[in-house]
Amino acid sequence: MNAALFGGICAVGLGSADFMGRSSSRAIGHHNALLGMLLSSTVLVSLWIWGADTQIVRDTGGLWLVAINGAATTVMTLLLYWGLARGPVSIVAPIVAAHPMLVLLFYYVVGGVRPGMIEWAAMVVIIVGVAIVAQSAESEDPEDSNSRQAFRATVLIAVLSSFAYAVLVVAGQAAAPIYGEIQTLWMGRFASLATLVLIFAVRRRAPGLPVRWWPFLVAQGLLDAGGYIALFAGSQGDNAEVAAVTASTFGVITVLLAWFILRERINRHQWLGIALVFGGIVILSGVS
Repeated sequence: MNAALFGGICAVGLGSADFMGRSSSRAIGHHNALLGMLLSSTVLVSLWIWGADTQIVRDTGGLWLVAINGAATTVMTLLLYWGLARGPVSIVAPIVAAHPMLVLLFYYVVGGVRPGMIEWAAMVVIIVGVAIVAQSAESEDPEDSNSRQAFRATVLIAVLSSFAYAVLVVAGQAAAPIYGEIQTLWMGRFASLATLVLIFAVRRRAPGLPVRWWPFLVAQGLLDAGGYIALFAGSQGDNAEVAAVTASTFGVITVLLAWFILRERINRHQWLGIALVFGGIVILSGVS
């Protein structure tokens, strides 16, 4: 299989897992939904490492990066599931998916990386797209929508999730040269689980995972972990950047599933904004 196909598999896996997170979060709460997803995905990644006979790097120097990656993963996913549960998906998914712009801006401010004209243009396109998506949905004022205040809270949740996504990417990219991508993902899952357990302890609430929801949560976790494994597999050898570009469109899958399955209304202005956001993301992924 070629890199583009692996990237497509990644996009379908991650996008579908996020869409499923909406349903599980609404049914059992976003904390419990994340716990079930993390448990099943951690098992899958562990089996992958064992089956591939991966050489484990035992360097402790980068563990703080893994800890940040795991904590940010927990925060990002909790906010993402919360936002998706509140809806609409066509608003939350594009905003969260805009995180590559924040990653590039971080490297520009902290790392001294100088984006080229194409990258600056792509970032402007993403910002315009996000603004169109948010403004067009708010101005619609559909009959069954939340109040404007609740809608703005949902947008804020999505923005915060996007920032947390950027943090986990930056920390993961810094840890990957030390441990490799697959081990970074694996260790990050355990750090993420530890963070979530701490959150449960602070909230003084025990997890609640109904047995009838376990098949759904296992499938959700398998899609999430399988998406990352497909990305890593497609990143080996020639045309690795093609896999990254294709995978970056996972948010499109989430939006399309909401439109097709939930019959979520998406007006023409929103479609334009969504196209601008993901078009800009593809450009950034291709040139960075």
